[in-house]
Amino acid sequence: MKKFKIRYVIFAGIVFGLLFNEGNISLVRRLFEQRKLKSYIKHAQYQNDLLKRRIYYLENEPLYLERMVRSELNVIASGEIEYRFSVKDR
Repeated sequence: MKKFKIRYVIFAGIVFGLLFNEGNISLVRRLFEQRKLKSYIKHAQYQNDLLKRRIYYLENEPLYLERMVRSELNVIASGEIEYRFSVKDR
């Protein structure tokens, strides 16, 4: 019975020593940091693709440019009627 407990204690000590030493903890931290950085890179690539597409349309599509000016700067063309609707809170 005593040998049985000693084996578990030795096994637990070895596992604890291997898992919780400074090198392995540092390795796990680096893996989490790498995953986070990869997600940042993916997001940046997605944003870059959106901006490239927007630049392309701004340079090549005059209707897109007009729509962007109207939506972002609230510009209306001469002769157009602007309708504004008031929203009442209930």
